[in-house]
Amino acid sequence: MGDVASGAIGPVRSYGADLAGADGPRRTLAEWGPDRTRYGLYLRPDPETCRAQAATHDLLERQYGLRAAGRFMPHATVKGFTRSDADPLLMVARLDDALAAHRAFPVTNRGAIPYGPTSVVLDIHHDEDDTPNQPLQALHESVLGALLPLASPDCAFTRVEGKGDRFHAHLTLAMADLPPWLGEEVLAFLRALGPIGPRRWVADTLTLFAFRSDAWDGPWWESLAWLPLHGWRLPG
Repeated sequence: MGDVASGAIGPVRSYGADLAGADGPRRTLAEWGPDRTRYGLYLRPDPETCRAQAATHDLLERQYGLRAAGRFMPHATVKGFTRSDADPLLMVARLDDALAAHRAFPVTNRGAIPYGPTSVVLDIHHDEDDTPNQPLQALHESVLGALLPLASPDCAFTRVEGKGDRFHAHLTLAMADLPPWLGEEVLAFLRALGPIGPRRWVADTLTLFAFRSDAWDGPWWESLAWLPLHGWRLPG
């Protein structure tokens, strides 16, 4: 992540690029401009799941021409695309506080499910007993408390994304460019592959990303670029 500055917030490790200097990420964000820039906080799966998710994106592009999901890094969204005029240093400071009380926790990969009319995802929202993963929900709520006050009033994604009681944690396999008529076939295709990644893994790594697109009100994924700004490692 460029020049790394590490620090301790209680037991949580906080580390990231130099966001105070004029070079590096600060220069990139200035080149992108506020109208093309969004921010988000994302949970990184374990390495084996990351590899399996990325391989699935590659397979779906080769088989069906689906590219939107593969434009991202492997992740589970905690707070998605946020338009904000706040300084990223303020975002980091607020997230430092929000994450200080959290610990690493187990996640269950429940396999591929449909998610709305144009998405297929791996369900990680539920535990083995079908109840929501409470540490993951609590993490989401804490991050919302940190970032929602910094969201611009005209942030379209924040208005419609699943958050709070509507939050459903997942790892996206196909989205946005998946035609509704093809969804059933793609879901069956993915389920026939067998497990995509391990059944259980430990959630402990989070990253604040900046994103750029030339068409946030259209096919945003076609011009999507992203930049990691800061990371957190939750203690076990």
